[in-house]
Amino acid sequence: MLGVKSLAAIAIAMLLAGIAAWRGVLSPAHLESLSGTACFITGLVGALATGLVSAGWRPGVRSRDGVTIRGDRTASSASARRVRPQLVPGTPREIPPIVQRVLLLIGFTSIALVALGNHAAARIVQLPEQLSAPSPSTYCMPEAPVEEAAKPEAPPPPPVDQAGCALVKRAFELGYTKSLGTCAPKQAATAVAAKPVETKHEACTRRQLDEPMLHYGFRRVAGALGTATSVNPIDSFGHRVDDVRAHIDYLDGLLADIRHAITGSPHAAHHLWVNLPDPHPGSFADYFVGAPRCSTRVANLPLWPRWNVGDDSLVVEHVVGQLLFATRFGTTASCNDYVIHWNAPADACERLAKAPIDFLSDTGGLASIRAVLDRRHRQLQLGELAKALGRPEPPPPPPVSAVVSMQCLIIGSAVAAHGTTVRIDGDDVAVREVRVAAIKPTGDGPIDVYLALAALLGGADGRPRADAPPLDGPDFQLARLEPLIDADPFAGVRWPLTKPDLVEVFPFEPHLHAFIEPFRRRYLAQRGRL
Repeated sequence: MLGVKSLAAIAIAMLLAGIAAWRGVLSPAHLESLSGTACFITGLVGALATGLVSAGWRPGVRSRDGVTIRGDRTASSASARRVRPQLVPGTPREIPPIVQRVLLLIGFTSIALVALGNHAAARIVQLPEQLSAPSPSTYCMPEAPVEEAAKPEAPPPPPVDQAGCALVKRAFELGYTKSLGTCAPKQAATAVAAKPVETKHEACTRRQLDEPMLHYGFRRVAGALGTATSVNPIDSFGHRVDDVRAHIDYLDGLLADIRHAITGSPHAAHHLWVNLPDPHPGSFADYFVGAPRCSTRVANLPLWPRWNVGDDSLVVEHVVGQLLFATRFGTTASCNDYVIHWNAPADACERLAKAPIDFLSDTGGLASIRAVLDRRHRQLQLGELAKALGRPEPPPPPPVSAVVSMQCLIIGSAVAAHGTTVRIDGDDVAVREVRVAAIKPTGDGPIDVYLALAALLGGADGRPRADAPPLDGPDFQLARLEPLIDADPFAGVRWPLTKPDLVEVFPFEPHLHAFIEPFRRRYLAQRGRL
């Protein structure tokens, strides 16, 4: 029976030495490459760790329990024996205390070799010098001298021969003319050396490297007293009182602005009510892992999905994502500022116009709208505070119409986009509504949704409507697809989308870009964030 301490010492030594051998630090080549400093620090770390562990280990005291290995015959075979260790109380045998300490030293030294090397040892040796070195934030460090080498003067450039004067030059060499006249070689202009820029150095008021601490402290106190005596104390005290009084007057705005920053209240609130069922009603797993983020769902929207009958809600969600959040069409709106309220009543906007507070409280949009309006009011108060203190005023926040809006998309009867305003907490908020007779997911039906939502959110685009003649001939229509590049379905050319064979090859991307990019330029110019 062997004591638990002895077995633990053997296990620790074998485990740590095995790790060191696996990392290759026990190889003769690695040990030979270690410097004397690295060997000394490694041994010191191993000895300190062994001493600290031995203080609580107490190798000289026997373990209270020991481990023995026993075998017993199984019921299925008389010759087979099952060997297993057992913890048996009693007085076990222990290996000598010095051997236990040596085993611990071997283990801790091995693991120290893994962590320490020549580079680490050099950094440890340099640490006291680095800590005691003067800091540039505390001392005035001397500037490194800039030595400019004497530049030899460049020889003058050779004369430049002019083009077209070869015959005149030849005649001059043969003696037929006495001068070259205008064909004489001209001296090239020499480059003028730029004057070195003189840099102005500010006087350093920090402590000098050879300055005693007492002198530095006296200099700082004298400078503070000199500054204090250069200002009229009565005027300074009066200015401080006015400053504190102004902050107290706007204390509510300051605390509210801090609360908005800490709680992360929304920077804009745009709500859309749709009387269609939610395309993502949620599942039991959403209570644990959360619903997918809006930005995740709209990150990679397909250009023109293949819809089925009954996908009305998916079509509306897809069109909203394409108009506002798809990255392929340039600058996007912030997905966190928009909320779609599904399963809305057909008279949502009428109820919103009659009792906005009650309707928003029932549908869950009141909290975000009030948070945005309050954040905007606080920013206006901070601007007034800066004006009262004589400081530069911050830029004014966007208008209410840019940060808060409410829209309704109602399916049932076709009515053009129209709007009104409601008053919420003293601010006028716009409410717009558009009604669509029905949503047809197949064919050219999604075009109606694009046009309706674009008119609802950003107003009519005012583009002229056009049409294109159908492809001539009953056969080989795929060989005459070039006119489809100009067949804009958003401008009225809808017949190609009613043919399944043409939908497969229809160039949707240029037409979507031509429709969504102008819409975003028109829409984002009306919106903003606090």
